[in-house]
Amino acid sequence: MRKTMNYVWMGVVAVLALSPAARAFPRAQQQEVASTGKAAAFVGSDLFRSYCATCHGEAAKGDGPLASMLKKRPADLTMFSKNNGGTFPAELVGRIIDGRKQVDGHGGKDMPVWGDAFKEAGGGSDEAAIKARIDALVRYLETIQVK
Repeated sequence: MRKTMNYVWMGVVAVLALSPAARAFPRAQQQEVASTGKAAAFVGSDLFRSYCATCHGEAAKGDGPLASMLKKRPADLTMFSKNNGGTFPAELVGRIIDGRKQVDGHGGKDMPVWGDAFKEAGGGSDEAAIKARIDALVRYLETIQVK
């Protein structure tokens, strides 16, 4: 069963990373990265809609269209601050999104490794561009926290 879930995740990541809607935003950013040599200013809400809402839902409550098909329900991403004593744990959230290094307390690989997915999706495959995307997502998630 675990092997089947891994194949499902690989399929979901491939579909999301290769879909025209998901690639349109990063492709526009690729030109800026190439022309300036710097990571583009990614928009977190756009990245969230393209990469995260399918599982986490438009309101980041863990109720996206694929949520019911997953073995473990996606996290409610609006609760990070509330669950952390009122402080948004930006560094931890960034490491969870990246996924290339195991995060204590995060459990297994239930979520796609977005650091790798961003590297494969285009829009600048260098570490600065990957970090810019993850930072944009972190900043967006901070703005939607439950008070």
